[in-house]
Amino acid sequence: MQRRRIFVLALLVWLPFAAAEELKPDPALERIKKDLYFLAGDECEGRGLKTKGVVKAGDYIAKAFRDAGLKPGMPEGSYFQPFKVYGKAAVTMPVNIAIQQGDTGSELKYREQFIPTQASGAGKFSGELAFAGYGITATTADGKKYDDYAGLDVKGKIVIVLRRMPKADDKTPPFEEYEATFTSKIENAVAHKAAGILFVSDRTKAGKTDDLIDPSSTAGAVLSGPVYHVKRSVIDGLLKLAKKPILAELEAKIDADFKPDSFVLPGTTASGEVTVTRTVYDTRNVVGYLDGSGPLAEETIVIGAHYDHLGLGDEGSSTDPKPQGKVHYGADDNASGTSGLLELARRYGAMKERKGRRIVFIAFSGEEKGLIGSVYYVKHPAFPIDTTRFMINMDMIGRMTDTPDKDNPEKKFDRLVVYGTGTEAGLDALSEKLNANFQFKMLKISGGRGDSDHTSFYNKKIPVLFLFTGTHKDYHKSTDTPEKINYAGLKKVADFAQAFAEYYAVIPADKIVYQQTKGGSEDPTNPNSGVRMANMPRLGIMPGNYGEEDAGVLIGGVTPGSPAEKGGLKEDDLIVEMAGKPVKNMTNYMTVMGTQKAGQEMEIVIVRDKKKLAVKVVPAPAK
Repeated sequence: MQRRRIFVLALLVWLPFAAAEELKPDPALERIKKDLYFLAGDECEGRGLKTKGVVKAGDYIAKAFRDAGLKPGMPEGSYFQPFKVYGKAAVTMPVNIAIQQGDTGSELKYREQFIPTQASGAGKFSGELAFAGYGITATTADGKKYDDYAGLDVKGKIVIVLRRMPKADDKTPPFEEYEATFTSKIENAVAHKAAGILFVSDRTKAGKTDDLIDPSSTAGAVLSGPVYHVKRSVIDGLLKLAKKPILAELEAKIDADFKPDSFVLPGTTASGEVTVTRTVYDTRNVVGYLDGSGPLAEETIVIGAHYDHLGLGDEGSSTDPKPQGKVHYGADDNASGTSGLLELARRYGAMKERKGRRIVFIAFSGEEKGLIGSVYYVKHPAFPIDTTRFMINMDMIGRMTDTPDKDNPEKKFDRLVVYGTGTEAGLDALSEKLNANFQFKMLKISGGRGDSDHTSFYNKKIPVLFLFTGTHKDYHKSTDTPEKINYAGLKKVADFAQAFAEYYAVIPADKIVYQQTKGGSEDPTNPNSGVRMANMPRLGIMPGNYGEEDAGVLIGGVTPGSPAEKGGLKEDDLIVEMAGKPVKNMTNYMTVMGTQKAGQEMEIVIVRDKKKLAVKVVPAPAK
């Protein structure tokens, strides 16, 4: 009995200490929460490029790097890498272009035969004309090199460039979609020192319509000279006078042979003037690093996240109905990833005698304007790009959601989208191996290109990993606030990122094998992204349980004035049937919506307050 009393007394003494230990806050969670509440607080004003708040956010990040023991990544002991971001262009008069071909000269008609694009520089220009095919320099998935600029000196010349790519309509096009973008072609022309570009629609586009493009569609890269879109008839006229095949013949030959057919147009010049004014933002990346040691010390891995957001709702991309003047806090996008970055910087800064590669930590700005900060960094890296072996990107990692196991609905998993798993030969298998300790429900995307900063590194043939917890109803709204963040989930994603960093910091260079991949822009958590069916009518809802297999589709938000709102659908309604067909998940939802017609009424069965209701909704046309 005496022994039992002693045990009970000891237990009573121990229990308060055990309870206190359980209640003791996690220091990492406290740090993350403190960082995020500052970055997504009123003082940082949504971290828009027009605001003073983005400067305060950059200063805060630099101090955190310094306090963590990171060295300044830029010259003269600075953590800041300044650069400029160009806003949308306003084209004013004069705008003109004249073509001189031997003794024949003509001035093109503005808005009838040509139009400037958002990528145009300003000022007068003059240069010899050259046809540069599709304007592509790339390698196919099977390793075949293709270069429209091979053997063509375009320094100081104005190049004629076709849209899209050769064999674009094949079942499997030869290049990734990025190579066909205006941005990629403009960057390639700049790399070859061209003085200007005349874009012309390819024959497939022209077969439908040879309309001049919307000038806003080429934002993302800016040339110092003219970037115009011109009619095919204009170029065909020049080719005939130069005794060259017309565009349709050139395209057919390039597509059939898969060989470039580029040339300078003899005795043909273009001259003129374009007047463009655009807002210029001065902003900066924040760069800190930790030295490596041992035989891999001069090689680098990068861990990054962007810290800019939409400011006061007047800088574009807001999904608020009336965004102007509202602070867009950007708690998830991307104070979450930045807070994860700072947490990893502190952890690595505290490590003593760490072996392996140098680790560079970068908080990018200008991401919301088109990945501008990361593009600038890879062109002006703190350490050589050709010895940068891996890049980890964290963007929107703060809204972890529980996803049921399809075989055991009572069992929940944390859902995580993992991009880039095909960009390095061993990365897919590694993600599965590391996940054994984390038990994420991973949605894996092999592609390395997408709408975040890892894309800039992948474009330099660096393997990448991008971690993302998914789109939600507060995306790009003023309602993306700190109290909605899943802090434990955010920390778990940062832990996962660290596991990859530890592996790629020490693995021998010959074991890191870059792989070219397709895709990467698709968002499996958002039906309005790249997985959306072409011309699909819309209801105006934001689904709230993208990853579930059998529960139906939860309405996470309803767009004001949308068909959904007009039909009586509400947030938290669960869609279980549409047009007489069962809806168990997003795949079912997308399939049914793909069969519907805009303007044609459909019946939707929902569960609301545990009761089934049928409502009538008239889908609107796709935007």
